[in-house]
Amino acid sequence: MNQSLKMTITVCIILAFTVSGYSQIKSLAKSKQVAKKVNELTVCDRTLLNETITIPLSELTEELQILKLDDADAALVKETNVEISDNYILVKGEQQIPYKLFDKKTGKFLNNIGAFGQGPNEYRNVYDQQIDELNNRIYLLPWQTRKILVYDLNGKALDPIPLCNEAPKGKFNVDTKAGTVIVSVLPFTGAPAVVWQQTTDGKLLKSIAPGPIALTPDFSNEVSAFKTNNNFDFFIFSFVPRADSIYRYNTVQNKLIPLFTLDFKNRERTIHFYSELPNYFMGEFSEPKKITEHLTTTQNNRFYIIDKNTLKGSFFKLENDFLGNVEITYPIFRFNDEYYVCNVDPGNLKDELEKTLDTNKKLTTELRAKLTKLKNSITDNDNNYILYAKLKK
Repeated sequence: MNQSLKMTITVCIILAFTVSGYSQIKSLAKSKQVAKKVNELTVCDRTLLNETITIPLSELTEELQILKLDDADAALVKETNVEISDNYILVKGEQQIPYKLFDKKTGKFLNNIGAFGQGPNEYRNVYDQQIDELNNRIYLLPWQTRKILVYDLNGKALDPIPLCNEAPKGKFNVDTKAGTVIVSVLPFTGAPAVVWQQTTDGKLLKSIAPGPIALTPDFSNEVSAFKTNNNFDFFIFSFVPRADSIYRYNTVQNKLIPLFTLDFKNRERTIHFYSELPNYFMGEFSEPKKITEHLTTTQNNRFYIIDKNTLKGSFFKLENDFLGNVEITYPIFRFNDEYYVCNVDPGNLKDELEKTLDTNKKLTTELRAKLTKLKNSITDNDNNYILYAKLKK
């Protein structure tokens, strides 16, 4: 990219694709009830999950936005995770590339957040992040650390938040106004807590020991947190299948409230993952696949969804009907609290559009024209595109 282009602020255009939808998933209406409620706990009967339905993305979300990020050299990113707030997009840093903040409406690059490294206010592997634009803050939590890094929205480093405990693969939520923090971590055997609440100056307020959900120290396991409706819900994934749940941390009573679990009945307990949206529980079943002696991944992945109100559920495939019914792979990992989000390389997006235009003969004339215009606008010099859509209430 020449010097004149480096100094140019690229005007990024948002293309909005609207497809009429429903406040609830219409595709689930004919599915059978697969779960029951026991107080606040939803228990899914694994043996009742049999059929597979296809869900259009428009039944879950409002209109899809396609945002081309600023293509200045300093703005370039990889296909990493994305955090979205009302006015900002934060793209996760990776492989020497720091976190980068963009304007949500235009895609304009605003600034780096911190720097990649091992010095003060620098980071290498970050496991969780939070935008708090009302208080001009961005929070980053590296893997194994005793502090949350703090920056303002201009990327200036502020005093970090000291943590009461080590945070192996920690998830967190900072309430800046209240001056409190909740942190959940991998519950290693012997650790002081699986979740705790503290002040932003490092004073422990409440905590819960790992107890029966403790794990042998192993970083192949994961922590997920779902920060919806002002709650802090979390799930501890283990490669060794076991009885588990999504838990809500009740800070007033300082206790864990089980929200969702699977009853395998007489079937063998398999590798499984839980996820949560405001109106739905979702999950995955998979089988182990050994890559090397010390590296294992999963295969034969299947995904399911359950309506929290009707308790109807099914295996499902998710299709992006805004883009001509493109199948969305690993669908339960494509949502970030209030949004569907996808960070995609321009070449990959163009290839997907070309495939859809060539193979989908049922595209309407209007949608075909929009997809063709989008495909023709993509160039090799483009930065990544962010596809996002807000979840319906």
